[in-house]
Amino acid sequence: MFANPDNPNTVSTVTVKDWTLPKVLATIPAPITSASSSPLHFLHIIQRLKTTPREGWRRFDINHGESIADHMYRMGIITMLCPPETGIDRDRCVKLALIHDMAEALVGDITPPDNVPKDEKFKREFESMKYICDELLKPISEVVAKEFMELWQEYEVGETKEAVFVKDVDRFELVCQTIEYEKQYEAQKDLQEFLHVRNGIKNEFVIKWVEDALLERAAFWKSKGLVSKIDS
Repeated sequence: MFANPDNPNTVSTVTVKDWTLPKVLATIPAPITSASSSPLHFLHIIQRLKTTPREGWRRFDINHGESIADHMYRMGIITMLCPPETGIDRDRCVKLALIHDMAEALVGDITPPDNVPKDEKFKREFESMKYICDELLKPISEVVAKEFMELWQEYEVGETKEAVFVKDVDRFELVCQTIEYEKQYEAQKDLQEFLHVRNGIKNEFVIKWVEDALLERAAFWKSKGLVSKIDS
């Protein structure tokens, strides 16, 4: 589901089950129907990332949960913390972080409980990125459109060291947010189910970041006289 662009506090009627790109585009006020060198329509699409909540938190009734843009912004900052000695291109990583979930502006945040097959999820996201790049960015700059699509595909393939690192950052950011929401709710919500993502992290220095975060989490739960399942 998506936040309604006219009212960020409501959700549009296009559900995960009945999603099609034309249906989503029809919900956007005053869409530009012909090629335009103005970036406005593109920016209006990207605005949806600011108002579309991350679905996982909605299941746990997290009030005012983070948006997709919130998640990507902190990912961008985290990528800048990459140790220079790794040889990873940090500037490229920032771009990957800012673009990797861009398709969700039109697709929404699909999560495992939605039961959408992986190939269908990819198909929707590819169609949405192709629309963004071909219809919205290409009239502005073919070079920019090509770069955006290549960055998105690089992340999806996940083979370059930059893409591997940004995927690690995606998981680490989720771990951080999980712990922060548990603290916000004074351990009244146990969100340990989100922490399994740490098992997919490849870079040793990111694994260390996660270990530090989990130690902080364990100390927090202990301070409340409680033990979370992951710590038992």
